Amino acid sequence: MRLLMSHLAQFSSLSKQGELLCTQGLAYLLQNSDARKSFGDHISKMVGRTINADLTWRAEARQKDGARPDLEGCTADGKLVVKIEAKLGAAFGEGQLSSYLGDLQESSDSGMLLVLVPHYRVAAMKASVPCVSAPTEDGPWQRGATSDFSVAVIDWEGVLVALKDVRSEPFRGDLAQFRAMYRVLQGYDIEPLRSVSELFAWRERKEVFVNLVDRVTRRLAQQSRVLPMGKDGPDDYQRRYVCLPLGADEPCFSVGVRDPFPGYTTPIWLRFHRLTPKFSVIRERLVASGFAQRLTECGGHIWIHLDVPLNADGESLVDSLVEQAQRVIEVAYQPL
Repeated sequence: MRLLMSHLAQFSSLSKQGELLCTQGLAYLLQNSDARKSFGDHISKMVGRTINADLTWRAEARQKDGARPDLEGCTADGKLVVKIEAKLGAAFGEGQLSSYLGDLQESSDSGMLLVLVPHYRVAAMKASVPCVSAPTEDGPWQRGATSDFSVAVIDWEGVLVALKDVRSEPFRGDLAQFRAMYRVLQGYDIEPLRSVSELFAWRERKEVFVNLVDRVTRRLAQQSRVLPMGKDGPDDYQRRYVCLPLGADEPCFSVGVRDPFPGYTTPIWLRFHRLTPKFSVIRERLVASGFAQRLTECGGHIWIHLDVPLNADGESLVDSLVEQAQRVIEVAYQPL
């Protein structure tokens, strides 16, 4: 049997195809019968509904409408039981989950649609994924009178823990490689930055800094809707907006990566756009606060640097950046 990483090598680079690699890697691991049982038992426990523990799992099988769910689980006689859409940091495509559930409903009178995401995205995903146990009167999420469908959100970390119960070799070696790859893709194992020169050379490790921005902004959004990553300006500012309530409005700020302003070393910056609601109120508050010396005004916008600590691991980096941003939020979003 091929080792996991040699199998994944055909699916492009780790940094640019992370979700594909994780999907294909999980499908590869589930070729092991003990892994299939552990995976099925884990799903049954998380969802509260027993499924066959020895399904055949296939990756990216094409539906009638051309869509490709990440994983499908079928019984020995070919009955479709489970569809899984696996995500790391990406958002859903328009109509993506509706398409998968519609195909599942056409194929069977019962089934399960699972959304598989990192643990830190579970709460936000549960708030945004429709729940078929309480269907609307119409639309693709409707559950028929004689059908039995479930939609649930589970996390990658829980799946990896469940698969640790499999003790056979070479499965344990493959799982260890998969866990290491997942940790790198999620930024848990970011190699610490050792010097200021490495900060100035941030473009050589751009994916690491974009990963940090993704994780920081998801934490800052709390229960708010997470907006997609975007890019703007002559400085190639790659950022995500976070919108929080202030009175009757929801002013937005962004956190992103760009070349440092003169006199600074960090490539991570928080910005209040001049066109966001209550901009003048927020500006006055920040100028009057202890942040006055940290503000940079450019293009009519307010920029505040977020320092990247040296010699810190991935979790510590995220914690530090979130803490710095929260101090700004406490000042900017004081109740009116």
